[in-house]
Amino acid sequence: MRFYDRETELKALEKVHQRLETSSRLSVVTGRRRIGKTRLIRQFCADHESLYFFVSRKNEEILCAEFMGYIKELFPGDSFGAYSSLIDVFRLLFDLSRRRPLIVVIDEFQELLQVNPHFYTELQNLWDSRKEESKLHLIISGSIYSMMHRIFLDYGQPLYGRADILLKLKAFPIATVVEILREEGAFSAENLLSAYILTGGIPRYVEILRDNGALQKKAAIDQVFSEYSIFAEEGKNLLIEEFGREHGVYFSILELIASGKSSRVEIESILQMSTGGYLERLENDYDLITQFRPLGAKKGSRSVKYKLNEPFLAFWFAFFHRYRSAIESSNIQYLKERYEEHYPQFAGYWLERLYADIFMQSGKFNQVASYWESGFKNEIDLVALNDAEKRMVLAEIKMQKKNHRREDLIRKSVRLKEMYRDYQFEYQYLSLQDLSHFADGIQALDIM
Repeated sequence: MRFYDRETELKALEKVHQRLETSSRLSVVTGRRRIGKTRLIRQFCADHESLYFFVSRKNEEILCAEFMGYIKELFPGDSFGAYSSLIDVFRLLFDLSRRRPLIVVIDEFQELLQVNPHFYTELQNLWDSRKEESKLHLIISGSIYSMMHRIFLDYGQPLYGRADILLKLKAFPIATVVEILREEGAFSAENLLSAYILTGGIPRYVEILRDNGALQKKAAIDQVFSEYSIFAEEGKNLLIEEFGREHGVYFSILELIASGKSSRVEIESILQMSTGGYLERLENDYDLITQFRPLGAKKGSRSVKYKLNEPFLAFWFAFFHRYRSAIESSNIQYLKERYEEHYPQFAGYWLERLYADIFMQSGKFNQVASYWESGFKNEIDLVALNDAEKRMVLAEIKMQKKNHRREDLIRKSVRLKEMYRDYQFEYQYLSLQDLSHFADGIQALDIM
């Protein structure tokens, strides 16, 4: 699949690189696995002299020999001795970059903690002492979000404050998914919603469906639920290392949220345990969930729900994790039938989330939220605010147009109109069918 989207990130890396003439620079690229970190870095390095090191959990001396092999290829006229210490290898790289600017990429940087627990402190000392006299652009990439966040953003860590830029890659925006569907002749409202649910716009997942000719809804379902599908183990592979020994509790909470149990009271009543600390870490340390309140609610309000940030993980927990026994017994047909059985309700929720993303990515609103009143009464699927223009869009979202009740939306908005007296209110009634009306960019559904 060709390279899509990441123009902003490429420009940011290039801007850092252009400052290499004055001193060495450090760029950090984070994001979950399959998000395209390595692809982005390789795209950037295509026009620059660079070394690429992938860190695996090997003996330090073996890893040094591997890295030195790449260095010798780039500097064939030089004679190098044997190195058994990683920090000595990096000391050499600083020295080499004094001759000419050099990019060094370290992929899966967090794994170096397993190779040498003292490496980060050693690198800090080396960086601080050699940065000003060298021209090394160190690009660091890592997949374990919580660990990468801690290494570079926690005040007490050795590398805190050293990064010139920290890029966190996100999924493709909706416009890019539409672009890919159109290029493959597979764009339709139904296929867009299916791709959103099954891939969440994660580049690698989109690529798998595209390469297998499976961007149409039915073909995508067959691909994802095939006997040797990589998707079956994906959530486990992504998160077990993040969560460690307590992964069972975290997985149970995420499955409940994915299945619609979105309040702390509901979660704790099922698990029969206090989950406050787990929910806080899932939100703040792992960036997997978000707590949200109805529009206009005070920050301390108890009217709180939780949502998974990523469609694919919600899908994985709701089906692959929930029906784990079917996977263990290779009963893929059973799993596919459960997905098709629950699809209307599951898709209805993610259609709301898809529209919320469309409204936010349009750039025309500073806040997109839901609304409900005490006891979860008068729920409104989507409320979009443009505070600068004093404008509010209220939307009811249904899978089918025939299910809209226009008078209900107006009735539910009575209290909102009292809260925002000087705002202009607009009402929209959106369905799956309406998705077909938006194309290149986010020109969605007459969002004015």
